[in-house]
Amino acid sequence: MAVDMTNLTIAQYRQRIEEMSVEDIQKNIEYYEQPGYNCSALVTADGVISPRTRILHEVLKDKVKRKEKGYTKIKRELTAIQWAKEGFVLNSDAVGEERYTNSRCLMKAVYFREYEVHEDKEAAKEFLKSKRMG
Repeated sequence: MAVDMTNLTIAQYRQRIEEMSVEDIQKNIEYYEQPGYNCSALVTADGVISPRTRILHEVLKDKVKRKEKGYTKIKRELTAIQWAKEGFVLNSDAVGEERYTNSRCLMKAVYFREYEVHEDKEAAKEFLKSKRMG
């Protein structure tokens, strides 16, 4: 397992993240969670080993609770059918992430982020029509 190291303590690191905007936190999370990035942990100056994005997610969640500026720009993740209902279709290079649809862990679905789709209302209608037929 690869790790990143910082010369900040856990409190200093959290403080630095809290000063970031919601959009910047989201960009960092997306960067650290992309398939090619292999550092899964962060080692701080006070010796704490933490999952790489845990603190980022915690601070983002707090900012959303406080409805801080930019919280409405939270990146959405929807299934292909949900995107089609809003007039979007998947990009040709869309990968998505398979996960459970609810907390009961009965069914799985593939969720796509905003950057994996583009707006095309006609193609979305065709996609929905084909899903109804088949």
